[in-house]
Amino acid sequence: MERKYSLKLVLALVFAASALTVLLLSIFILWRMSPSSASGHNPEIIPWQTSSYDNDDFTELMDVITSRFIGTFDVDEITVAAMRAAVESLDDDWSFFMTQDEYNEFLATANNRYPGIGVEVLADEETGGIAVVTVHSGFGADLAGIVVGDIITDVDGQSIRGLALSEIRAMLRRPIDDTVLLTVLRADGRYHDLNVIYSIVFVDPVSFDMLDGNIGYVRLKNFEEGAAAGFISAVSELISQGAVAFVYDVRSNGGGRVGEVTMILDFLLPEGEIFISVNRGGDEQITYSDSNFIDLPAVVLVNSFSFSGAEYFAAMLSEYEYAYTVGEQTTGKNRMQTTIELPGSGGAVHLSTGHYLTKNRVSLYDIGGFTPDYLISLSEDDFDLLRRGELDLLLDPQMQMALSLLDIR
Repeated sequence: MERKYSLKLVLALVFAASALTVLLLSIFILWRMSPSSASGHNPEIIPWQTSSYDNDDFTELMDVITSRFIGTFDVDEITVAAMRAAVESLDDDWSFFMTQDEYNEFLATANNRYPGIGVEVLADEETGGIAVVTVHSGFGADLAGIVVGDIITDVDGQSIRGLALSEIRAMLRRPIDDTVLLTVLRADGRYHDLNVIYSIVFVDPVSFDMLDGNIGYVRLKNFEEGAAAGFISAVSELISQGAVAFVYDVRSNGGGRVGEVTMILDFLLPEGEIFISVNRGGDEQITYSDSNFIDLPAVVLVNSFSFSGAEYFAAMLSEYEYAYTVGEQTTGKNRMQTTIELPGSGGAVHLSTGHYLTKNRVSLYDIGGFTPDYLISLSEDDFDLLRRGELDLLLDPQMQMALSLLDIR
């Protein structure tokens, strides 16, 4: 069964741009963003100027469409489609264009705060609706009675079966204090209509608990804003309660901000290199930790959906011989992105502008991801339970291996 989380906003072309348009707009946008950003190039020689196409070709193309095309069209849709295609032509999984609305949603997600109803969903192939996999306590969905496992089939009386997630998100996007009527299919086969109110939803990226044997358990959902402060607070609280070892769970963690990752590594690790970034010119910039660290045994849990900062976190703790690692091979990402606003449209481009290496100068991309010390996979059923937050830790084979390793140490 293919299991894949969405790591970025769905980028679908709304117009079939020609190959000429793709090339032209790729050149045009890169020029508009930063003509002198290419390391090693004379500022007087801008890469787009070497193209065999003239900058006026796109204007001419639009004039031809406007004056001669017999169908209906939307100029804004054409422009957005061409801008998406320009970035997609770079063939980089981590670079993407965002409209103004998408950019606002991106910023809210990066802050772990967003206007919404407080659910996380995935497409449900069986029904064509969307399955609720997480309900955040205290927000609209929770207050209206939506529970994990519900399948949303209609929005304001309109069926969403078979629609793309991007289309469903657009239908659900609305201001704070507004309401939406959701029809949900329950496990018992019955349908329920629920009125749900919108508010600012805060997603706490950190949860923690004390397990038997005074083993501290800390789960990191992402490395976005607040992750480092929450992690440090959780570990400190567990130590004050008598924790003698830790399990750090970054399974299905999509990564986040470099600053959040380095603050956590600085907190945990002894003095040394904790982040090595490399720019286009090959120059290294190194971030160091101080001599303060947490001297307690640890295990890190990862899976195939541990991306970017999550797999880097595991790799660094492994290279410092600070922690055992358990789970599945990770994805293999080592590129850093910069988000650059496009002032004309209010949108932005999220562009790979550098890459990073581990302390031992390993590129996780080049080696196909981080390989944990102990490779243990979850069954499909257990994975679904983990995704929904319902997998009993005592029945979790990856967790059980982690606990056995800490008992040995």
